[in-house]
Amino acid sequence: MFWLTLIPVLLHLTRGNSPCSGRSLGISPCRTQFVKRESLTLYCGADERLMTNSNSDTCSQNSHECYIAMTQDYHSGTYWCDSNSGERGEAVNITVTEGSVILESPVHSVPEGSPARLRCLTSHKSSNQLGVVTPINQSCTFSRGGRLIGVGLTGEMSFAAVNRSHEGLYMCTFSGVESPGSWLAVRAPSSPESLRPTSHRNLLLPLVCAGLALFLIVLLGVFGGFCWRTRKEAEEAASEDVIYADVVQNKTKKKGGAVADIRPDPSLGDVPGTDDVLSLAASANLFSEGVTGEEASNAFGEASRSSAQSSGHSTEGNPIGAVIRGS
Repeated sequence: MFWLTLIPVLLHLTRGNSPCSGRSLGISPCRTQFVKRESLTLYCGADERLMTNSNSDTCSQNSHECYIAMTQDYHSGTYWCDSNSGERGEAVNITVTEGSVILESPVHSVPEGSPARLRCLTSHKSSNQLGVVTPINQSCTFSRGGRLIGVGLTGEMSFAAVNRSHEGLYMCTFSGVESPGSWLAVRAPSSPESLRPTSHRNLLLPLVCAGLALFLIVLLGVFGGFCWRTRKEAEEAASEDVIYADVVQNKTKKKGGAVADIRPDPSLGDVPGTDDVLSLAASANLFSEGVTGEEASNAFGEASRSSAQSSGHSTEGNPIGAVIRGS
């Protein structure tokens, strides 16, 4: 959701890099020629003031943005932006004409090697008498400095990569009507003026940094939560293993006594009375509390001899081997 909110803000701030706002003043629609009764918007950076030498009092010099609802002749003039430090931005000459043909050209100077386009437009009055401008999309001619330079079959002329020789005053002619002249400026890409940062760019950098910082914080939070959850699960598993081991140990040991492991001597083969011995061991409570290993051994010895005598076997040679394992 944060990034969706950030997108329109970034678009607004980065308009300082668009052809219509260049390095300072922005214009909408993106051209310098207008017919009467058109509307247009001029804007500067938030910390700049819009300046003009025109005879219009529509745009206050204490504001950074100006909306002109219906253009008139007196709106023609030069407009630029001044920063609070007194630095002046690139100026733009705006022309308002009574004619029906105007030329659309780059608003700001074009870096060498960049493309540029000229387009011829025509105007008509709407039902409410406002000026409406539309592309011609028909054959028209283009001239520079009064000399014909080409014909635009669709009302356009383009330059793939401009250089200093393309600089000059351009006009277009359609149906015998000539547009006002528009100056095409070409600058070097590495000129100091082109590298001057505007307030839009100054605002963009901290905003992008803040967005990246917030993203890193969220990422670290997610990673930290995953590590904590994994460690917690490991500790719980280890605790369950310890509890299980204690239960097993308690089941295999008697408190304070010895555990007797009764096993017949394999060398004697089948020894009669083994079941009797186990019965005697059970009846003697050998596995109850307080029975020591020595007492268990004596009890098993007596039981073995009694069983052997009753069965007619000799007790010599250890007829029943009892292995006593102390706890």
